[in-house]
Amino acid sequence: MTTSVSIQHSTWSVELERHEFISNRRFDDALAAINEGLGHPHFAKFMKRIGAIEDWDGYRAAVTEEAGPAGLILFMELDMGSVIERDPEATGFHAVRIIAGNPVTMESMTRTTPAAGAFAPVTILLFEAKDGVHIRYDTLASAVGAEMTQAASIVARKLDLAVLQLIEAALKESLPPL
Repeated sequence: MTTSVSIQHSTWSVELERHEFISNRRFDDALAAINEGLGHPHFAKFMKRIGAIEDWDGYRAAVTEEAGPAGLILFMELDMGSVIERDPEATGFHAVRIIAGNPVTMESMTRTTPAAGAFAPVTILLFEAKDGVHIRYDTLASAVGAEMTQAASIVARKLDLAVLQLIEAALKESLPPL
């Protein structure tokens, strides 16, 4: 006896809120300043540790202990610039995608809005251009938008605010124009 599989496919456009900051700060300094706001646990040990915790309060405490000042943990840093500079036909430049989040924050959104899981953890993009270092962030609240419950929306806006404050703090040390 075979079971038929049913598939539905929908496509729609979402109005995205993108924040872009341009700074004359050195790329490495901006990247380091963003990293200062993130927690940097030894990831394999951290995952093993939180995986062994059975009670929610203990889990939340362990995550909070590892989160940085912005309440976020660095999950991955993708150095796209190191790939670009390998291409002999390309002009190399710095470009890094930071993927950061907080499992407790993610849970508080996805328990009522599973679609928020597509955007949590969040992405912060840093890249060099002729006019300076660009840092871009697309807000989670706008990406998930109308699908969010009120409770998830409140958490998403707090997360977005924390990320934007992290970026602003990272750029405060900008040098005067050349």
